[in-house]
Amino acid sequence: MITKRQEKASPKTAPQEVSGEASRETPGAVTGESLARQTAERAGIDLASTQKVLGAFVETLQERLLNGDRVALGDLVDLGVVREPARIRRDPSGRFSEIAPARSRLDVQPGQTLDESLALQRAAGILLVMPAENRFAEMLGEHFARLGWQVQRAVDAAACRTMLEGPNPYLLVCDHTLPDRDALVHRVKTNWRTNTVPVVSMHTRFEELKRPDGLLVLADMAVFEPIAVGPFLRSMDQLLAQSTEEAAVFERQLRFRVPIRERELSRAFELGDSFFKDAGFRGEALVGLTTAYREAIRNAEVHGSGGDESLTMDIEFLLDAKKVTISVEDEGDGFDHRAYFSQLNGTEPVAMARERHAQGGVGGLGIYLMARCADRISYNDAGNRVTLTRKREAAE
Repeated sequence: MITKRQEKASPKTAPQEVSGEASRETPGAVTGESLARQTAERAGIDLASTQKVLGAFVETLQERLLNGDRVALGDLVDLGVVREPARIRRDPSGRFSEIAPARSRLDVQPGQTLDESLALQRAAGILLVMPAENRFAEMLGEHFARLGWQVQRAVDAAACRTMLEGPNPYLLVCDHTLPDRDALVHRVKTNWRTNTVPVVSMHTRFEELKRPDGLLVLADMAVFEPIAVGPFLRSMDQLLAQSTEEAAVFERQLRFRVPIRERELSRAFELGDSFFKDAGFRGEALVGLTTAYREAIRNAEVHGSGGDESLTMDIEFLLDAKKVTISVEDEGDGFDHRAYFSQLNGTEPVAMARERHAQGGVGGLGIYLMARCADRISYNDAGNRVTLTRKREAAE
């Protein structure tokens, strides 16, 4: 059985076993001014002096290269101008030929340090966290190796954490035999640098994800025994393709399930606060966002579950370049949100809440508060899932 959420390749090598805050700038060309500013900050000198020194360095480097010298910049890179002589270029038919003029080109060779770093980047591929002796892991490794992926093995969570300090893998598969599998998934998906790594968690048929003991961060795909190998492999291939597509839309995604217990709800509040701060929200924007988020959880607790601690709620965060979207879904029957908004139209919310209390009801201001603190609020048809949206420009 396979469950998935709603809605990269490396050289082929054999599997290998191991025991035992990144910048969020938009990818693109780095300007000289940006490099100068960063260098000045790192060296602890003023920007003007740094720009003057860097300008002189570039002029000197260009002069030495044009003079025919090779320049070694430490262990980073080796540069030199190669002069190619004129050559005769013949037409394949043999009917004519022409002289290609001499030309000069820049030859760039990575130094040892850069070459080792590039090798590490080439090593990023599929990471399998499974026991050393595991036939299923060997089969997975062979499958991805045939497709040209670099496959790595970690035999425990500690080894996995060490490997995640390097380049992010394109897929992480955690076996059910891993004692702290859930803690590893939590760590990967809540860490800002590794959040985008798609994670597959494998489970025994006796595990019940619907009723976790505590807050459970959900993997991108959950697989339950017995496993049909063919569909499983196809699903992982689809997950790789899907994650690549989603990476073009979403900067970060996070889904977790929370039991209706105060201690776990407090953990959900903390997780949301951390996510919003990492997304850049500050000041009034952060206060408004956290207020709307917490109110959505309290509404689900009181009205959706009625305080029944045997029930859970699912929470999802989606962050793109323009906004953050929060969804909170409970196990209740929902409510007629259309009638509520129709009744609220043209009515003072406080007066409406007082009337509701006078009739023996509770609440009445929660939706109004969420609407005031978020840029947009919407419900699913059943009325048991609320979705809040807040624009990122408000984070400034």
